[in-house]
Amino acid sequence: MPVSTSNEPLSREIRRHRNIYRFGIPWARPLLMAVPWINAILLVLLLILVHGKTAVTPGVLFDLPNAPLREGTHATLTAMMIPVTGEALPGAQEVMVFFDDDRFLSRDKEQMEALSERLRQYTMQSQEQALLLLADKRVLHGAVMQFINLARDAGIKRVDVATKPE
Repeated sequence: MPVSTSNEPLSREIRRHRNIYRFGIPWARPLLMAVPWINAILLVLLLILVHGKTAVTPGVLFDLPNAPLREGTHATLTAMMIPVTGEALPGAQEVMVFFDDDRFLSRDKEQMEALSERLRQYTMQSQEQALLLLADKRVLHGAVMQFINLARDAGIKRVDVATKPE
């Protein structure tokens, strides 16, 4: 292959090939510019998927009774009652009351007195005299009425029992 004596055509060809390798093929430039954005989107999607699987919030299976009632109140005080089965009392149902991030057992007199005192403190501190009671449908009616009487003795004027609308 003969080498040309003039440097101009050879240098022009070298410059053309240098530009192709330096900047890539013209149709591939937009794809190469989109790679970091695609990477970032895939990373965010992956983090969202992993977070959904690992972030488990502790909870309690809670089943409100169904009712056709639609009216209610906006209460700031909320208590929740769920049944608990214990090994010490087989066949007997014990009710656990959750109020103000604490739990109280309904059969323990000291804990019920502490709950009554806590309710009394809340009624004295705020003008709110209503309590929203979330009682599981498996809780016996007598336990619900016992709690309502305890709340009324503590100064609560109105106790609303929450239900699931049909």
